[in-house]
Amino acid sequence: MSHIRFHAAALALLLALGAAIPAIADAPLTADQAVQARQTAMKEDGRALRHADQLTGDAAVKVLTLVEANYTRLPGLFPKDSITGKSVAKPVVWTQFDDFAAIFKKGAAAAADGIAAAKAGNTSQYLADLKIIGATCNDCHNTYRAKRD
Repeated sequence: MSHIRFHAAALALLLALGAAIPAIADAPLTADQAVQARQTAMKEDGRALRHADQLTGDAAVKVLTLVEANYTRLPGLFPKDSITGKSVAKPVVWTQFDDFAAIFKKGAAAAADGIAAAKAGNTSQYLADLKIIGATCNDCHNTYRAKRD
């Protein structure tokens, strides 16, 4: 009989953990987690875009697919007041959040257009979209990023 109780208790524990895991996964990021996630995404984009003007075909599509995904999720990585010692975001991010998010939307749209251009072999449009993406990086950093010491 105790063997059955042990299995029942183990099953109940597993079910409870299974119900808790999605709640943990959906929990809002702490400020430290948000800063780390957004810095990681931006560094990925920087590395990916460094020589993107020399890419064509599938390689170009792969780079811009990453950039589009990051640009789409980046505004969500700036929860209100998520400034820590490692953050270089200026407080203006949150007072002008719609303008801030619009920069990412513009970059994501350029990345999507660049993906289509790369798939079609349209190098001139692909390069034009890379310039738009680069301009969004500059716009955002000039307005919303503090200088590093």
